Amino acid sequence: MKRRTAGLMMAVVLAVTALAGCGGKVKFEPQASSIFVRKDGTVVSADIEDFVGNNYSEAELKTYVEDAVKEYNSEHGAAAEAYVDEEDEEASLPVKIDSLTVEEGVASLLLGYEGCSDYLEFTGNSGTESGVSRLEFSTVGETSFSGNFKNAKGEDVTLEGVTKKEKNPVVIVEGAVTVQVEGNVQYVSAGAALVDKHTVTAKAGEVTYIVFK
Repeated sequence: MKRRTAGLMMAVVLAVTALAGCGGKVKFEPQASSIFVRKDGTVVSADIEDFVGNNYSEAELKTYVEDAVKEYNSEHGAAAEAYVDEEDEEASLPVKIDSLTVEEGVASLLLGYEGCSDYLEFTGNSGTESGVSRLEFSTVGETSFSGNFKNAKGEDVTLEGVTKKEKNPVVIVEGAVTVQVEGNVQYVSAGAALVDKHTVTAKAGEVTYIVFK
């Protein structure tokens, strides 16, 4: 698949926007480009860049994004739609627009994905040297860990401690990106930076494991 959003990612900036997590316990309020991974494996992306000075309008940006989402969904066996009817609890799309606005020179965009593979394919970053080249959702029991780890307090921990609770969800990411999870981080790869109890910043060129509950 071609990089459908290559131009979009450079044109979009995220304003402060809230997206409630499960039960409203965890909110996604990104201040910079980031990814939100829920406990069910679904993903939300946020991208940040100034919209001022672009040679196209808000309407053109909206049309571009909507067309890209519709085309992707159609090619993946879903309806050629860009939005999900929030009143239909069973409605879903591989990719959907959660929010898209432009205010005071700032474009706000939230895109929702059914899973990590949809995120990688739609954004066109899979297999590239920059951006996110790997994003997976799993459980502790299904994951083959490597490297050193630390707990939520920044203390070194053994691999035995990390793998003790096999049902805990795990996010595996490769690339420089900030990842927020729908829960509290329990363990993270030693090379990553723990921003807060829900958020980790991964380094470029490294595989980062995030264990949470």
